[in-house]
Parts: sequence; structure tokens; C-alpha cells
Amino acid sequence: YPQSIAVFGVSDTPSNLARVIVENLSRFDFRGTVYPVGVAKGVVAGRNILMNLDDVSETPDLAVVLVPARYVPETLEICGRKGIRNVILESGGFSELSGDRLSLEGEVLSIAGRYGMRIVGPNCFGIVNLEAGIVLPFFIIDPDYMVKGSASLISQSGGVFYDTCMLCSVENVGLRKLVSIGNKLMTDENDILEYVLRDR
Repeated sequence: YPQSIAVFGVSDTPSNLARVIVENLSRFDFRGTVYPVGVAKGVVAGRNILMNLDDVSETPDLAVVLVPARYVPETLEICGRKGIRNVILESGGFSELSGDRLSLEGEVLSIAGRYGMRIVGPNCFGIVNLEAGIVLPFFIIDPDYMVKGSASLISQSGGVFYDTCMLCSVENVGLRKLVSIGNKLMTDENDILEYVLRDR
């Protein structure tokens, strides 16, 4: 239940995927503060894209990172210096591609350890919390299509996450929270299950 979310990798170009995250938060009426962060100025969903998170006085509760894999370590450093301790790393390009990317994952773990971060991902669709309007996948989700309910979903596969999300809506199965865990670098299905089983 973050009250403020920084989304890294945002651009106002139509093909940009991180902008979809910002737009999804608007579609679902997320009541908190959203900080789109990118390398160029622009406007997405009525919010100005920030080129430097240091321009913001508060520390966001959560960072969602969707930048090319080679820029992930420096982005995590920015988050760490800003005091952000919770990160959803949606970027792909890690060990799911090849074993040579294990060193990059090691660098991510090292940075996370140094700053005391908790990371979901990488290579994931992030989380959905329909109770709070927190919808963080980088594919478009229509609030009129989603049915709210009591079932939660944990998926390693992004494809299964997407298909199940859509099929549940078609079959009128209400959803509450959905978590895509991807490569499970720090957070796996057991961690999420511990939370979901207590979530009443």
C-alpha cells in the first residue's frame, strides 16, 4: 500500500512501456503521488516527467524500474541514495536470457544489500492491488474489464499472469492482488504466500 510511487524509464513517446504504468495508475484512480522519471522532459497522464528525482523533497515509498538492463545498477543507486527501500524491477535482460547475465544480477543484489532494499523481479509484470488502485504492469489494463474480488494470484511467468488476469475477468472471477515475480532474485512465491495468507 505505497502512498507514493516513482516510475523510472518514462517517456512521452507512444511506444514507451513505462508510460503505460503511469497511465494504469491514473486509470485505476490511485490516490497517492506518482513521480514519472525519465531522461527527457515531457508529460504523461497529466504528470510532468522528472529528469532528476532529487527535485522531489519526499522519498517515494516504492520505485518501479523499467529501464534497459545495463542502466539498472545506476538506477538502483539513485533509488538507494534517495532512501527508497522497496523496488519492483520490471526490466528484462537478466539471467532469463543467458548465464552471462548472472554477474549483472549479482550487481543488483550487491546494491540492494548495501542500501537495505527489497526487490521484486527482475523480468516481471510487477503487482496489482485492486483495493488501492495500484496497477503496475506495463500492459494496458481497463478498470471496466477487471472484476474485484477475494482471489489473489502469484505467477512466475508474465504470460500466465496476463492470461489469467484476462480469463478471470471474462469468467467474472473477482481478483484482489496479483504478483508477477519473474526471476525471483530476492522475493519468491513463498515470501508472497506468507503475505497473502495473512491478507484478510
